[in-house]
Amino acid sequence: MELDELVPIAAGTERSVYQHPYEPNLLVKVVNRQNFAETMDKHPWRRLIKTLFQREGAYSAYIHELSEYAAAYNAAAGRWQIPMARVVGLAETSQGLGLLVEKISDGEGGLAPTVEEMVKREGHLAPELARELAFFFDSLADHHIILNDISARNIVMGENAQGKSGLYLIDGFGSKQAVPIYALSKSLNRRRIQRKVDAMIVRLKARAARAARANRAI
Repeated sequence: MELDELVPIAAGTERSVYQHPYEPNLLVKVVNRQNFAETMDKHPWRRLIKTLFQREGAYSAYIHELSEYAAAYNAAAGRWQIPMARVVGLAETSQGLGLLVEKISDGEGGLAPTVEEMVKREGHLAPELARELAFFFDSLADHHIILNDISARNIVMGENAQGKSGLYLIDGFGSKQAVPIYALSKSLNRRRIQRKVDAMIVRLKARAARAARANRAI
């Protein structure tokens, strides 16, 4: 798959995201080699771990996500109601191995906004959104989804490929623990999720308050 002539529509710390050139409902995530190398330079212990224990190298995140998606599909027992973007598979691209994922859209062909963007735009965490987030994370915990990065940047509000609207997890899932205690214990995983969510809500409210003060000062 040729991606070199395309412009990324989103980017994370170590990966770039492209619109699939042929399928409007799919995105392609690829490793940004330069960013990945810079991250490894900043964290030599991560480079050592990947060298000694992770033969997948830069693609280890794909393994975590594919494994968690398979576990999620099994937990769904044939009735997919889990609020996360589907993982479709892998593809060879001009920028290395790509992970194909479901696109959560804004209903007009663009990317759905993240919760972080919504709170920043509105200047506060709306009570209705807070309730939806509580239900969203409760659903993930019910299905025993392992989250490795609980962040408002990894949650979007939009439509999936079937046109169903709501909050969706787009990144930050999969077990990374050497001893997968949260994968082994649903109750421990639920408590961890709640603890991390509480911290995320505090950060969101603080960020919104700072933005509101800055707007009043203008």
